[in-house]
Amino acid sequence: EIVSGISEASREQTAGIEQVNQAVGQMDEITQQNAALVEEAAAASESLQEQAAKLAGLVDNFKLTAGSRARQAAAPLKAQLPESASRTAHDAPRTVSLPAPKRAAGGEEWETF
Repeated sequence: EIVSGISEASREQTAGIEQVNQAVGQMDEITQQNAALVEEAAAASESLQEQAAKLAGLVDNFKLTAGSRARQAAAPLKAQLPESASRTAHDAPRTVSLPAPKRAAGGEEWETF
C-alpha cells in the first residue's frame, strides 16, 4: 500500500513538472515574440523620426520672413471663393484671379517677393 502511494505521488509530481515545463516553454515563446515586437517598434520609431525630420525640412521651405509677412498682410487676395461655392465632382473647375504684382518704387520693374 505504501509503495502504491509513493508511485501515485510520483505520477502526480511528474504531471506537475510537465505542466511547469509547458508553462515555461509558453513564457519563453511569448518573451521571444515580445522581443521581436520591440525590435519592430524601434525600427518604426526610427523611421518615423527620419520622416519627421524630412517633413520639418520641407516645411522650412514655406516659412516666411518678417518682410514678406508684412507685404502679404498689406496686399491680401482680392478674389476668394465663397464658402458656399464648394465643388462637387461634376462641377467645372473654378478659377480665382490673383492681384497683379505691384510695381517697384521706380515704376519700371516688377517687385519680386
